[in-house]
Amino acid sequence: MKHLARILLFSVFLAGIFTLSAQSKWGHISGDFGFNGMFYIPDSLMNAKEVKEKVRANTWLNVNYTNGGFTAGVRYEFYSYPLIDFEDIGYKGQGLTNYFLDYKNDFIQVTAGTFYEQFGNGFALRAYEDRQLGIDNSLLGARIRVTPYKGVLLKGVWGLERKNFDFEYLKRKDYVRGLDAEISFSDMIPKISEKGFTASIGGSFVSKFEKSENDIYVNFPIGDVESGIIPADKIPQNVATWAARLNFGYKGFRLEGEFAHKSNDPNNTNGYIYKTGNSLLISASYSMKGFGVEASFLRSDNMDFRSQRDISASTPLLAINYIPSVCRQYSYALLGNYSYASQPNGQIGVQAQINYKIPKNSKLGGKYGIDLALNYARFHNVEQKLVPEAVEHGTVCGTDGYSSSFFKFGPEVLYQDLGLEISHRFNNKKWKLDLAYNFITYNLEILQGHPSPLFRGHNVMGRVTYKINTKHALKFEMDHLYAKEDDGSWLYGILEYSIAPHWFISISDQWNYGNEVKNQRIHYYNIAAAFVIKTTRIALNFGKTKEGILCIGGVCRSVPASYGLGLSVTTSF
Repeated sequence: MKHLARILLFSVFLAGIFTLSAQSKWGHISGDFGFNGMFYIPDSLMNAKEVKEKVRANTWLNVNYTNGGFTAGVRYEFYSYPLIDFEDIGYKGQGLTNYFLDYKNDFIQVTAGTFYEQFGNGFALRAYEDRQLGIDNSLLGARIRVTPYKGVLLKGVWGLERKNFDFEYLKRKDYVRGLDAEISFSDMIPKISEKGFTASIGGSFVSKFEKSENDIYVNFPIGDVESGIIPADKIPQNVATWAARLNFGYKGFRLEGEFAHKSNDPNNTNGYIYKTGNSLLISASYSMKGFGVEASFLRSDNMDFRSQRDISASTPLLAINYIPSVCRQYSYALLGNYSYASQPNGQIGVQAQINYKIPKNSKLGGKYGIDLALNYARFHNVEQKLVPEAVEHGTVCGTDGYSSSFFKFGPEVLYQDLGLEISHRFNNKKWKLDLAYNFITYNLEILQGHPSPLFRGHNVMGRVTYKINTKHALKFEMDHLYAKEDDGSWLYGILEYSIAPHWFISISDQWNYGNEVKNQRIHYYNIAAAFVIKTTRIALNFGKTKEGILCIGGVCRSVPASYGLGLSVTTSF
């Protein structure tokens, strides 16, 4: 149990640090502290494996010092015995993972050390952190932002991406550099915004350098040929991506678009082909009182962009850019098991949604009206026609790989979702009812790597919220997912009771009642309680988590089955 003692001692040490820091009289000190731990219990029935260190935790501390325009910050992470799903993705270690100095005034901002940055929608660059997913691809280097004129923003970055807890930056043979410019005409010319217009344009250029010293031997067969070799002198050391974007709006109408192009970038995720990549996102929306409609088109082809070419596609590690998912992100537990993961190397699709409010004080809408939302999404892979060299040599390695018609949908359906949501608050305002129906089609083989027929599921959700008084509220939700493929049908229920502003208690259960194997019809129950006081939240939970995926914003990672007691403490100061 030595590791448990280390976790506890480290947590106490960090708590003491930020308590003392908060008492500083010079400048302003702020930050946050987090502890997320679990005691694991093996369960062979649900494939929750026995863990050598039964007690594991993720612990971190951020401390920032601000004085005028000057800011300095440092973060310490203790993941020597991380939660098992973080260890599975290599997020294991401890040390100073974030440290920076920053100066900012109305004209310029200069940062040295580790930083996060995004250009546009992220097609060319998105250095960000998502603690739930175990993603931190911050850059260690320098950044400068300049505002030479109102409405004009220029950015420049140079740095090395974080690679989990590998701190041997001096041995790295790769780095990232980029420039971005944006002009906001509505900020530059106030008369434009006064008339209801918004307009801006922007552009980005990002280049990654990675030294190529060794030949690459790969195994991406076509037919009976099993391998290919690319000589080191044929591997591009500099790979560039440029992007252009626009944003236009007039009153309730809005149009946004961004196009990106990537030069040839043979790497592990694309089979070491020399084809260039591109992405296009177009979104349009219109809203008025009681009505709104929006539609998006997204295409992405060969746009997986990494600092190191040998990184596997199964991990977001060292990703330089980001291809968002325009599909609807649901909070419903059962649909979350089949969330769409954005496919940067091959996807084309559309998403559309209509929102309508049945008017208040009407016969059908009642006193508060009824909110309706209808959405549809469909995504395919991109069309791929192998180039003659690939057919002749029996491998795509070292060739242009394939050609593709830009707007043609490929033969494989990746994801489809047809959904309807209804929300109504009753006349006494204490009761609220939410109903939803979704029919989804999901490609398990491509999106999760499970050889399986195309998954089709009907999900029905009902949620009732009762506001007892100004502090007490009760919420009950039931979900039913009917399916024949994968593990069959599921039933989910959750009961939540909250006492504002401090207490939250819930009990939930996912039951795989439709599983063909009787002893696999498991109840994944969970009991949770949380206490909040000021900026501190303490949560305790006990239960089971099914094996599956966790997705946020179209980025997903695998989650192993687990069973046990969890404790979470977060605070800010």
